[in-house]
Amino acid sequence: MDILEILYDNPPKPRGILPRKYEITHKKTVIYGPRFSGKSSIIIDYLSKFPRKELLYIDFSDMRVEADTIKQLQSFIDKNGIKIVVLEHFNFQCPIPKAEEAILSSVKKLDIEGFENLFVPLLDFEEFVSFNFDKKHQNIEGIFALFEKNGAYPQAALGGMETKQIQMMLQIYAQNSFYILKNIAPLQAQTLSIHKLYQLLKPNIKLSKDTIYAKIAQFENEHLIYFVSRFDKLGADKKLYFADFALKNALVFEKDFISKFQNIIFCELIKKEEEIFYANALDFYLPSRSLAVLCIPFLQPELINRRFKKLSKELKTLGAANLQVITLGSEGKYKDDGLTCELVPFWEWAMR
Repeated sequence: MDILEILYDNPPKPRGILPRKYEITHKKTVIYGPRFSGKSSIIIDYLSKFPRKELLYIDFSDMRVEADTIKQLQSFIDKNGIKIVVLEHFNFQCPIPKAEEAILSSVKKLDIEGFENLFVPLLDFEEFVSFNFDKKHQNIEGIFALFEKNGAYPQAALGGMETKQIQMMLQIYAQNSFYILKNIAPLQAQTLSIHKLYQLLKPNIKLSKDTIYAKIAQFENEHLIYFVSRFDKLGADKKLYFADFALKNALVFEKDFISKFQNIIFCELIKKEEEIFYANALDFYLPSRSLAVLCIPFLQPELINRRFKKLSKELKTLGAANLQVITLGSEGKYKDDGLTCELVPFWEWAMR
């Protein structure tokens, strides 16, 4: 049985995906990001531009495809005049073939000479709105409530993922490390070190320190979790966030809306691919924009203004000229001692 012939004769069918902000614009591209972020859909949509006989699509997550079954890949490409090759879930299982175009997908960034990296995160709020524009939740507050509840996976945005499905997805992905995820879920938006994390996990998980460290590093490298460093004290504990802010709800019953709201805002910030830090009294600091961010969903504007004035010294020390306070309804703008504070509802801030 010739695996390459079978794959060549059965290319993936177009999925009719809803538009994303990310598209392939370079002939040699590594498209990477969290699992189930929609990378495959973007690739398959891109392939619809090509005649069927000019493309070859290989998915290494398909257990029927093994590296030793495609040893003749380059000669097959040359023989059939294939112009574009796609290697999904690529992790150097085979040499990168020579073709006019080559698209590789991965959960982590791959630095390959001649290739451009395209990061595809989970849905941001603006994309989620576009996925739900024709649903019954027409007002922006209703769509935010749906976003906060369902999370940022494209399939969840379309109403296709229940809690048990997310749990199953995580169990398949993490396998024997699923309980690490389950135990770190309550730590959303909290500060911790890897050592403290190990001490916390040790009583509940019979895995070695090296195994736990390696798994945490894997989760981070594959964009399932993120650690944010403190700007003004880089050796301090880091804050933990998830690629999908709703994952905690699928793993534990414990609720903490403030932590979840912080994670929602973090997920909006990472799409800009800028360095993100936190500071002593600030949830986030983006030095490239001299911008500090506070996540305060429920507080009267007058009380927020008082907090702003108390933060004046810290803002100046950091070099932050502007403070954005993300709320769930409050609006306003304050100035004090050369600094600016803007109160802006999440949905307005996220749609800018």
